[in-house]
Amino acid sequence: MPHYDHLCNKCNKSFVIEMKISEVDKKKVPCPSCKSKDVTRQVTNNSFTSESVNRYVWDK
Repeated sequence: MPHYDHLCNKCNKSFVIEMKISEVDKKKVPCPSCKSKDVTRQVTNNSFTSESVNRYVWDK
């Protein structure tokens, strides 16, 4: 499952949530520190490696 970076707008802490792609726009993610639902998903540039003979590789 993919990991999604989030930022709490109340306590300003960042955290990572693992969820299915189908849940991304539907699931409300609370902050694990302060339990606020005022959370923003962050756009990140993670490395990607295909396990099928490394056909596609993107690095940071």
